[in-house]
Amino acid sequence: MPLEYDPEFAAAAGQALAQYAALGSPPIHDIESRRSRFQSALRKDAQFPIAEGLERIIHTAPAPDGHMVEIHHVRTQRHHQQPQPAIVHIHGGGYFSFSAAQSIQSLVDYVSRSGVQMLSVEYRLAPEYPFPIPLDDCWAALQWVARNATTLNIDPARIAIMGESAGGGLAANVALLARDRRFNPPLAKQILIYPMLDDRTNTDTTEGLAFFDVSDCITGWAAYLGKEVAGTDRVPKYAAAARNDNLNGLPELYLDCPQVDILLPENLQYLSRFAAARIPTEFHLYPGVPHGFTSLAPSVACSLRAIENRVRAMLSF
Repeated sequence: MPLEYDPEFAAAAGQALAQYAALGSPPIHDIESRRSRFQSALRKDAQFPIAEGLERIIHTAPAPDGHMVEIHHVRTQRHHQQPQPAIVHIHGGGYFSFSAAQSIQSLVDYVSRSGVQMLSVEYRLAPEYPFPIPLDDCWAALQWVARNATTLNIDPARIAIMGESAGGGLAANVALLARDRRFNPPLAKQILIYPMLDDRTNTDTTEGLAFFDVSDCITGWAAYLGKEVAGTDRVPKYAAAARNDNLNGLPELYLDCPQVDILLPENLQYLSRFAAARIPTEFHLYPGVPHGFTSLAPSVACSLRAIENRVRAMLSF
């Protein structure tokens, strides 16, 4: 039986997907056309209003090169006597698009539902800022959060890392850095949403239904690692988490991925290695929907179920 979109998802997102498809896939390595195409499809709103009872604060953290990394902090305004858990969040966008500011709508939704404060990293984008700069920005933000945990009323033993797509790839590599650099207390959890983990992915497993397609994936990795390095045996450590052979000491993993996603095979391989290493692991597969489905059709049943599962993961560390 061939793959097809979930009927409810197709009805809700069909017009947006048709308009997106009509734009055509830009040539490989065409960054600017992809940035425009992604923005038009997902309509991420940096001016999304903050819900009543929440507040948004922007902090800055120094990166190794002196750049001040913005951290967009969304939390409830309720006063808590005891330190609270927190999630350092890393947005998606193929390593070359979107921003933490444009993630505010999803952050507000997650915080409203869970009560867990989130701090989203405004890392610099490739190809203008290739590896390791985006990863360095994320690491700097995590260190800043840990150093300021008392002031922020954060329990340092209950800090998790979370990311979607390229942000999920960065989050997975931040978890590796935290282990190897003896981040203390260790990260409590990693929550990876259809993460972009493997620079060698170059096959369409979706029968042409992918939203984020093979040319987008190749373009993203080339922007991040360089055209001459991506896909070769010269990929640096901490650049592509799927290449890491040592899972010892990594925090528990939550991972979810839609079925109609070219990243599903690499996600399943990564997941299976965590299960084999006996690291606590939770996985959810959503049939009939593509990469970015919760943004494309936020009100359909599969999207609501995915958000519910992620919120539950946010509450369990």
